Amino acid sequence: MTVLVGLDAKIYRGTAGSTATTEMSNVRDVKKSDKKILANISRRGSRFKVSKVTMREIEVQFSMINDDTDADVTALRAAYESDTPLAFKVVDKTSGEGVDADWEISQFDEDQPDEGEQLISVTITPTYLTRWPAAA
Repeated sequence: MTVLVGLDAKIYRGTAGSTATTEMSNVRDVKKSDKKILANISRRGSRFKVSKVTMREIEVQFSMINDDTDADVTALRAAYESDTPLAFKVVDKTSGEGVDADWEISQFDEDQPDEGEQLISVTITPTYLTRWPAAA
């Protein structure tokens, strides 16, 4: 049995429209949220609410140290400011399972604690404008 830890996971960045290939090393605490959306298919004749899975909703959140010499920080900040999608591939290990898509940066928070490094918290959500999400 192989046990994976967070350090085994990988997140790659690239140009929208193609698979991301540049590994982002200034990333920590990645959270990939993947849930299924339900359609209500209940009928009046039944006293039970029933549903049918329709789509998946994916969102990825991660933190980075705010380093203005880091190319990934610069690219993400620019993409957020200009509403430009980027390619990201998020997998649980090298050649592992995950999702490959073009994403928009929907949240870009900066934490500036008195003690400790400044952190950037990023949230990305898939977009269809350039490339549909696919299993990686």
